[in-house]
Amino acid sequence: MTIKEFIERSKHRLKKPRFLFVYPLATWLFFVARTTELRLMLGIIFALLGASVRLWANGFVGHVKVNWTQKSRHDPSIGHLVTAGPYAYVRHPLYVGTFLIGAGVCVIVGNLWLSLIGCVAFFLIYHRKIDEEEAMIRDEVGEEFTTYQQMVPRWFPRRRAYSHQRGAWSWQGILASKEPKTLAWVAVCLILLYFRKEIVQDHHWMTKDRWVKHTVLIGLMCLFIAGDVVFEWYRHRAARPLQNPGRRS
Repeated sequence: MTIKEFIERSKHRLKKPRFLFVYPLATWLFFVARTTELRLMLGIIFALLGASVRLWANGFVGHVKVNWTQKSRHDPSIGHLVTAGPYAYVRHPLYVGTFLIGAGVCVIVGNLWLSLIGCVAFFLIYHRKIDEEEAMIRDEVGEEFTTYQQMVPRWFPRRRAYSHQRGAWSWQGILASKEPKTLAWVAVCLILLYFRKEIVQDHHWMTKDRWVKHTVLIGLMCLFIAGDVVFEWYRHRAARPLQNPGRRS
């Protein structure tokens, strides 16, 4: 990768909603958190529910979904319209799952006004992104998507599944979407919020009744981070073009 390509890729990433909004807000929430045991448990339940929805959805579309990487290569093809699984109940389950994870973090933090600001900002940012994606899909699929759009809500799931389901779940979608990477960092964030509560609020660290649990959590956090580093290294290594070293005399 050249320096110019690195700069262009960095500019592209910085324009994404998670860099403009999610990461700064998450950092802010971390410093103002007022976590209780009940909030922690409820927040983890929300986050697990959101992660499950994202895994379910990416298994169907992780390898065929519209994304801006494809668009930058002038190849926004989605293959075919997926209407099975969670897509039979709501048009954008990936964003619903992301919202549930964010809602879980907000519950753990326990700041009502910041949570409301976060929810409003989330819908404003992703509303435009969804409009662009749906326009792209509509141009490619046509009337099939128009019918699907009329029957299946954008945000709030319908009770009964969409009748004309198409698509199948596979591990290929999970791996192609890099969802394990996302879930690993969600887990790291939850563990850090737990330690903030224990150390900053409750002033508990390696006490006799907590040192085993804390040691395990630290180990898991290091494992998730190390796994992400190895994954990125392997992905970039696999993406390098094969070079012919030539003959040796």
